[in-house]
Amino acid sequence: MCVNLQPDSTKVAYHSKNFVIYNELMKKKLYTIAVLLAFAIAVTSCLGNSNDADITVYDDTAISSFSLSAVNRYVHTTSKSGGDSVYMVKLTVTSYPFTIDQYQRKIYNTDSLPADCDLKHILVTATATSYSGTIAVKSAISDSLSYYSNADSLDFSTIREFRVYNNSGEKYRAYQVQVNIKSQPETSEIAWKQMPEGTTMPTTPMAGWEFAYNAAGNGIVSSQDHWATCIEETLDDDSRLLPVDGSFACWKLDNGLSYALLVGDSEAEDTYAVVWRKVIDNDNPTNSSWVYIPITSNRIYRLPKGQHYFLLPYKDGSVLAIGGNGDIYQSCDQGLTWKTSSDLQSPISSIAAASTDGNGGIWLLESAETGTIWYGE
Repeated sequence: MCVNLQPDSTKVAYHSKNFVIYNELMKKKLYTIAVLLAFAIAVTSCLGNSNDADITVYDDTAISSFSLSAVNRYVHTTSKSGGDSVYMVKLTVTSYPFTIDQYQRKIYNTDSLPADCDLKHILVTATATSYSGTIAVKSAISDSLSYYSNADSLDFSTIREFRVYNNSGEKYRAYQVQVNIKSQPETSEIAWKQMPEGTTMPTTPMAGWEFAYNAAGNGIVSSQDHWATCIEETLDDDSRLLPVDGSFACWKLDNGLSYALLVGDSEAEDTYAVVWRKVIDNDNPTNSSWVYIPITSNRIYRLPKGQHYFLLPYKDGSVLAIGGNGDIYQSCDQGLTWKTSSDLQSPISSIAAASTDGNGGIWLLESAETGTIWYGE
């Protein structure tokens, strides 16, 4: 009996077709499983282990801004009796911006605070991103946490940990905050002392010029002979931009010309003090006008409005604007920008008058009532 070992061509074709279909279905299933596994791994790597609390669920849960709001300085000086004394002043905190390193989660100031600052009692302002929940501060001596408040002083004599939590409170991002301070007192700071009773403050030199408002209050007049004669000055802008109660200063430039400044509050400007200037050719003083320096967004260092300023020519061609509240601003570009500095700190917070001898010395009258005069150099 012979057995036909040749396969039935119809059956072979049928089974081959089924095998192809089955093979394609298996490929699609394997692809789907691979995609799902890849997605699961990606999600797991983003969220991390449930015990890993250092990684936040939301990318924008972070501290977005950090700044000092109040720092005390304890400045040593010599009293009028000759003894050493210490007085407290407020640091001009805007001079010390902070850097937020989101990658390393560190917050720090690149310009160190003066050595005489009190690091144990500092007020700071911290802001989190809109999707963040709560900012907390870890204790400096334990693992306990407290809610952050911009009204509570903190001890920054050591590095502090700030945490910003997500809305669910389950995850947080931790930052190491360090307030850098100089190890030694700055020798370039002004040394202040109280002057004996009967001390007379000098009259600030004005390079041979005197300035005042005209009788109508809408212009400037000047004189070189103590008002025996006067010049009606011209303005290059609206007289309504003139300060209501301004302060003048004038000093000589290296090229033989003189330079005059006027600063003060204007009713036409709501936020900043206004600044006018004039370059004077002493041989032809009427050839130039007083020029208004516009307050623009690119001028980020400006004089705040709301205090009377005393303008004093200072060292190296700079000029000081000393506010009635004790703030001292310096301009090294002839009035275009004004900055505070740790080197320039007033010993008092109420100033009735200020003057200079033109050689770097500064006199301050503390108040009309006490008549106390301070001298710094």
